[in-house]
Amino acid sequence: MRAQAVAAGQVPLPSAQVVSKVLPQNSSNNTFLKNAGLSTPSSKSSLAREVAQHRELNAQKQSSAVLHDHLEELKKKTVVAEEVLERTASLFDELKKQEQESHLMLQKFRHVITSGISCQS
Repeated sequence: MRAQAVAAGQVPLPSAQVVSKVLPQNSSNNTFLKNAGLSTPSSKSSLAREVAQHRELNAQKQSSAVLHDHLEELKKKTVVAEEVLERTASLFDELKKQEQESHLMLQKFRHVITSGISCQS
């Protein structure tokens, strides 16, 4: 590998990196790489990283499920609140109509009373 020509503009790799590419990565006898300060990806660290990623993914899925349930609950509450609001508005309109009818009756009654008083005088 070291003997291959380096392309123009590229920096040649250090010898330790060239050797690390040639040595088997799964070899338990990578003393050279350790002494050179090059770490090889160990299966233990890869497995630990994968386990951590699975845990994080599961936690995110669980959190997502909780949020979805909460959203569904809020949707149901919104529907109920809208129904209550609609009934309240309907009752308000009915009471307003009754108030107007009562007001008209009072005006007629007042007119009858004042007319009767005028006739007696």
